[in-house]
Amino acid sequence: MPLLAFIVFSASGCEKVYYLLQREGAEEKAIVGEALPLEANKKIEEVQRLLKLFGYPIGTVDGKIGPATRDSILQFQKNNGLDENRFIDKATWEKLHMFDACGLTVNGTVNVRAVQLALFNAGLDVGKIDGVMGKKSKMMLVDFQKSNGLRGDGVIGLQTLKLLAAHLDDASSPFKQNN
Repeated sequence: MPLLAFIVFSASGCEKVYYLLQREGAEEKAIVGEALPLEANKKIEEVQRLLKLFGYPIGTVDGKIGPATRDSILQFQKNNGLDENRFIDKATWEKLHMFDACGLTVNGTVNVRAVQLALFNAGLDVGKIDGVMGKKSKMMLVDFQKSNGLRGDGVIGLQTLKLLAAHLDDASSPFKQNN
């Protein structure tokens, strides 16, 4: 008990005590802000959009941190070799944003202009690179998926993003192919 009293009285504020007692929760709060169960939060909404994009069942994208979102965070952590704690810690946040560096995702959504650029760089004629997923871009996306062994459904998910990332100029991309 004396150690706990020392920690409580020597810490400069509740945040430090919270961090000592619940590191993952404190880290999540620092990243997304207050994430109350029934209140919408823009950062949680971004996390939900990314989880859904990557194929995880989160239910409704509503910015509320409910059980379905926590379960999907846990599954995402398991699948990516992260600490399995159900919280949006720094490593989870960074892994969720793995396609931001090459521009394929922005604020939790697919950047169509970057998709078009990647398709163009892969040798496909998408027409004008304008950020609009028109008929020609969609056809080229389907062709790209089929030629890379994916189901040609025109839906951009995790596997398609990984393949597209290899065709963008960001040398720091972990998906860059060594040719």
